[in-house]
Amino acid sequence: MPELFKSYTFEDYTVRKATPYDSDTVIRILRDAAKWLIGKGIHQWDYYLTDEAAAEINEAVETGTTYLVVDQDNCAVATFNLSAEQSELDTSVWGDRNDKALYLHRLAIDKNYRHQQIGKKLLEWILANSQLDGGVLRLDCVADNPALNQFYLDVGFTFSGHARAREITFSKYEKAF
Repeated sequence: MPELFKSYTFEDYTVRKATPYDSDTVIRILRDAAKWLIGKGIHQWDYYLTDEAAAEINEAVETGTTYLVVDQDNCAVATFNLSAEQSELDTSVWGDRNDKALYLHRLAIDKNYRHQQIGKKLLEWILANSQLDGGVLRLDCVADNPALNQFYLDVGFTFSGHARAREITFSKYEKAF
């Protein structure tokens, strides 16, 4: 897979592809985020608490679509998946597209780094550093998470409608870069 970014740093953070060695860290961040959401009454990531999800995450690490954000001490700060190829879920949410787009999934901040605007900064960095000039960054989230839906609007993404997939209603967001 070709390189997606022009640069791999922002502020004091480095973004790198996750390796199989990082899989447990990625799974931990996603599971902590799922538990945090459940505590707020939001069940969008309950799946990440399953063994099936762990296998899927390991596969994404192996295929090179999972990234880890680390600080200067190499401590994990965040994780996300990004690909120019549509996944099965992307196709069911966005339709079969053949345009210049990146699809973002599983953006999660480590519990020790929450409330520091890292998610916003990371989205800005992805948009500014994409090798795919003139493209669009697409993402989705469950429609019944009002805080996350508002977050994407607040950071400048355009709401592109709802889609029903896997018995879930998703909100679709995109932003050109």
